Amino acid sequence: MALKNLSYVSDDAIKWLRMKWETLRDSLIQGRSRSLTNRNAIISEGNREKTLRMGHMYFFHYQPKLREKLAYYDVFPLVIPVGSYAKGIIGMNFHYLPYNMRERLMKKLIGYLNEERTPGGRSAYLNITYNTLLPFTRFKEARPTIHKYDMTGSYVRSQFIHVEADEWNTALHLPVEEFRSTSGGDGVTNTEVWQDSRDKIGIRPSIR
Repeated sequence: MALKNLSYVSDDAIKWLRMKWETLRDSLIQGRSRSLTNRNAIISEGNREKTLRMGHMYFFHYQPKLREKLAYYDVFPLVIPVGSYAKGIIGMNFHYLPYNMRERLMKKLIGYLNEERTPGGRSAYLNITYNTLLPFTRFKEARPTIHKYDMTGSYVRSQFIHVEADEWNTALHLPVEEFRSTSGGDGVTNTEVWQDSRDKIGIRPSIR
């Protein structure tokens, strides 16, 4: 399902993506991904697309329309679209979960894995919708991941970096989440965001 056609990508966006790819490469080479089996492997470059498909996983650069009203937001979301609305998509952004909870959610979702034919062969995706996730009883970890992404205007600042299903586990463990606060600076830590997510799910961290 094509939801966005980006006919123009600014030089700044290209530079930003190149920098992010360097971060991804360094993360893998340094072994910061727990799923790493080949220290020289990187998430396949070249899988940059101008459209989003339901159930597929993507990285992209995003600046929310109403970011001044948000306590915080992720400018480099890792999203699987599960629905749409008038102006864009409803997606699960795994960055709002700590790494162990990303794994837990994906293990529940993997039963919905399916395949579709593409010009390049076959591609795996999750055959799941927002309504399937409701009322967040079985998929309680998904609750804080659900966000709307406006595909109109200039809020999407890059093309979409498609992550193939055999790279999902690697992508889930890459430390590239980038949360910003309403002030425009960093202003919020991953720990604070993930604690908010635990509160929404109803899980308290163990005290050690």
